[in-house]
Amino acid sequence: MKAMVVVCVIAGAIALHAASAKENYRENGVKADTKESFEPIAANVREELAPGGQYEYATVEEKKSVEKKLSEMDALFQAAGSVAAMTQDQKIALFNAQEVVNSILTKRDKDRVICKNQAPVGSHIPVTSCHTYGQEVEARRGTQRQLTDWQSTKCVGKCS
Repeated sequence: MKAMVVVCVIAGAIALHAASAKENYRENGVKADTKESFEPIAANVREELAPGGQYEYATVEEKKSVEKKLSEMDALFQAAGSVAAMTQDQKIALFNAQEVVNSILTKRDKDRVICKNQAPVGSHIPVTSCHTYGQEVEARRGTQRQLTDWQSTKCVGKCS
């Protein structure tokens, strides 16, 4: 289950196009309009922020921010019980907290696809390449490990 908290409403032709598309690799948004429906979603988000989870590449600061906003949302649900029972100010606070959480989770989703159209070294012909955010982070970490290994190796044998 994807841990998206806000239900996005798409109007008109965009909704019709999305509904008719054969490749829809994203699940629909999750509706959390009561305290009871919010709790398992918040627990799932926290679980997916752990190593090996969907959002494992979130920074420490982003994880703190998500936790703070989930706590704020939980407090709003504790006070009102449901979105329908909230005041307008509470609804706005809930929406703003959801937006912060969703923006971080969307950015750090390891399955988010990134495509680039650029010419490879030695060519003027652009090539489109796609990869996931998780693959990008792992490639960057691998490169950094390799550079560190190269810097730490000592000269063996005849050195000039």
